[in-house]
Amino acid sequence: MLKKIIFHLPIFIILVCSTNLISQSIVNTEKLFSSKPVNGLTFSSELNGSAISGNASVLLLGYSLNFAYKKDNHFIRLLGGGQNIIQNQNEVSNSIFSQLRYNYLINDNNRIFTFGQIQANAILLLERRILTGGGYRTKIINLKKDSSIKFSIDLSLGLMQEVEELNRDKLPNNEKYYTNYTRSIISLVSLLEFNLKLSIINTVYFQQYLSNLSDYRFLNETNFLFKLNEKLSFSLDVEYRLDSEPPSVLIDKDLNSNIGLVFNL
Repeated sequence: MLKKIIFHLPIFIILVCSTNLISQSIVNTEKLFSSKPVNGLTFSSELNGSAISGNASVLLLGYSLNFAYKKDNHFIRLLGGGQNIIQNQNEVSNSIFSQLRYNYLINDNNRIFTFGQIQANAILLLERRILTGGGYRTKIINLKKDSSIKFSIDLSLGLMQEVEELNRDKLPNNEKYYTNYTRSIISLVSLLEFNLKLSIINTVYFQQYLSNLSDYRFLNETNFLFKLNEKLSFSLDVEYRLDSEPPSVLIDKDLNSNIGLVFNL
């Protein structure tokens, strides 16, 4: 039975400043599902973009479709999305991902999770990246001051198998283009809420290749959501990512920031 439908559509992004996108293995979904899950089906859709005209004609379009279903202690999420960059009516780059995530909710503070994910990204030379993994998530801090301020931190620990295939045409002839690695999953997610008007979500991911300590990936993403009224919010996202051993033709860091308006209907 359908309990709740949430459709949030960012009509436009005022500013988009980005370099390489989605270099982190696991796509971060904390902003999409930060609230406590309720029984039934939840749907969310996100659309964002930026356009430039004049000396150059450039269109950037990002999108996602996300479903979540909860029944008792079982919580399933199906997420998908991507980004296209078009210059002078020619596609410059595209990325796409899909993720299926299952959570068994032991109680309000503890859960077991498993997931599978597939993605591709032309900027990062990713022909395909397939992830499977799982772990344990626990709430280590949960503070409330009346009903005005809430603060919590969740810790996740787990393992995942990562299969990557890169675009060989963009790499030197002798460079490795296929890998099959086991990585650890360590993440901290903090949520700070003020009077139900401002939410700050900070996510830190650290993913270590178990057979090589010099090969790791790091992400810090901060999401600010300012609730203007029941249907309209102002959104600011800042993401920093580091890949210690990227392909030789790419740099090891990338930064992405988004500013926009979010409608909830």
